[in-house]
Amino acid sequence: TLAKFADVDRFMNLSTQNLHRLPPHIQQKFVRLKGRDKLPELLQLLKERPSSGGAVLIFCNTASTVNWLGYILDDHKIKHLRLQGQMSAAARAGIFASFQKGDLSVLVCTDLASRGLDTSSVQLVVNYDFPDTLQDYLHRAGRVGRVGSKAPGAVVSFVTHRWDVDLVRKIETAARKRTGLPGMDSINKPSPKGG
Repeated sequence: TLAKFADVDRFMNLSTQNLHRLPPHIQQKFVRLKGRDKLPELLQLLKERPSSGGAVLIFCNTASTVNWLGYILDDHKIKHLRLQGQMSAAARAGIFASFQKGDLSVLVCTDLASRGLDTSSVQLVVNYDFPDTLQDYLHRAGRVGRVGSKAPGAVVSFVTHRWDVDLVRKIETAARKRTGLPGMDSINKPSPKGG
């Protein structure tokens, strides 16, 4: 029976390590551009996407950017849903359900959707605003290529600030070497007692 516990422990360690790795089957693309060029790039991405291309998550760092981008998409007749933390819990639940049912295939959201949104229909994640941390990037990227997906999916990240470049390098290195993201292995480890 001790061998069984050792196998379970080994499996748990491997599972935890894999949680902090970039899925190798997901294409990751980093687009370096000026802030003013993000909107035209996004509109082109959405217009070139085939109608059968699966669902799209567009991540923004603030609720105000979600709302602003939503108005722009309305102007361009791109049907979408919006999800951000300033909405009531009931409204968020309804939007989650509507998106998961496939009523609309584009969701403009904050990191609120990077955790808990479990759907196999997402085939493209766009980081309109580059995430602040590696952990946020990993959670966002984890929305594509989920179990049951018809295609592996892709993550496209708009990189506009020089401070984002350091995170991009770490992500690219981890993807190339197929290792965990730096600093992520300490997230689930319990802190030493008395410290």
